[in-house]
Order: sequence, then C-alpha cells, then structure tokens
Amino acid sequence: MGSIEKKKLSDAVIEEIRHRFETGELKAGDKLPNQVEFAAQLGVSRVVLREALHTLTLIGAINQRPGFGTVIRAANLALWAEQLSPPFVSDPQATLELIEARRFIETAALELAVANASADDLSELGRLILEMRKALDDKRMQEYSELDLAFHFRIACASHNRFMIHAFVTIRGLMEQFIREAFTVMPGLLERSLEFHIHIYEALRAKNKSKAVAGMKGHIRDIERALRKYYESRP
Repeated sequence: MGSIEKKKLSDAVIEEIRHRFETGELKAGDKLPNQVEFAAQLGVSRVVLREALHTLTLIGAINQRPGFGTVIRAANLALWAEQLSPPFVSDPQATLELIEARRFIETAALELAVANASADDLSELGRLILEMRKALDDKRMQEYSELDLAFHFRIACASHNRFMIHAFVTIRGLMEQFIREAFTVMPGLLERSLEFHIHIYEALRAKNKSKAVAGMKGHIRDIERALRKYYESRP
C-alpha cells in the first residue's frame, strides 16, 4: 500500500481509513495503530493524522479512548462523506450550487453555535481572526485561504452537533478549492471577507443570533454577487 500524497492532507487520511473499512482491511471494533506508526504508514505528519482523527471523532465514525487507542465504530460509518466531484470557479453551475449549499449548512451551524459554543471555541475563532488579519496585511493569500476555511470549520464544530459537522465535512474539500480559486480571480473578496468574518465572530461572542446569521448570509450573498458579476464579464 502506497503512502498518501502530502497535498491531500487530512481529507486523504479520512478517505484511506474509509477505504480500508470498505475493502475489509478494517472492521467494526478494530483498533487503529498508534499515531506514530500510523502516520508513518500513511506518509503524513502526526499533525495531519490528528486532524483527520479529530474530524472522524466529531462525526462519530471512530472512538478515541484515552489509554486504549482509536477504535472503528460501525454504527456511524454511514455518516462518512462520499467523494464528490469538485466544482471549479470555471464551472458556473457547480460553483453556484456549492454556494447555495453553503448558505443552508453554514447558517444552520451558526445558529447552533450561538447557543452551544464553548469558551475554547470562541478563543480559537478569535485567534483565527487575528491570524487572518496578519495574513491579509502581509498579502499571504494561500495562508489566508486556509485560515478562512479553518474559521468556518470551527463554527461547525462549535455547533456541537455531529450531524451538522458531518454536513460541513462533506463539502469542506470543495470549499477549500473554491476559496483558493475565488481569491485568485476575484482578489477584492479578500478585504470584504475579513470584515464579514469579524462581524460574524463578534455577534457569535455576544450570542446575538440574528446578527450572526445576518452576517453569515451577507457574507455568502457577497460571494454569490461577486461570482455572478465575474461570470457576466467573461466572454
């Protein structure tokens, strides 16, 4: 079995574990190798492996037991995200459908996060805002894109609802590609993006659901408007 290409990162680790279950190499109740050994097998860092295991724990696909290890949970394997064909900014229909899906998933996740976010969730979201501002000031677009996605994922986690987290995980890879491409062809989105993220964070911290939801909807509408304008300007 070959190692996982590093560029696929945690999503590829998730897919590899799912593949091993589907082929019978892993089954319900099986214990995964320790993290040092497993990361070496997959050809990824322990940081990448821990991120993948954290995601699988959140959606209930595995159970991490302190002092024992990581165990596959059969009852929740139906939650594992299927591979989707990624939309590109160059595919208007697919991209606009992704934006539409984001509007429903992320607004619902944010509503739950307003009620359920922990102090740690809010602290991490605040840290991400600061890092996003630094990346934008230094014109580190790739890093900003990664932080942007991390911010939205943390909101999904702050919902503390594993099915909502699963819904976000399903489209996370598509969002990563979209965000990277959108900031490349529509650089004006960057500054507005940070403003919307700050608005969302401050409303979430204040537990102001209506303001938080309005901020998220405004953020996604802004992206959609920019996309439609971009498509209209193309030959």
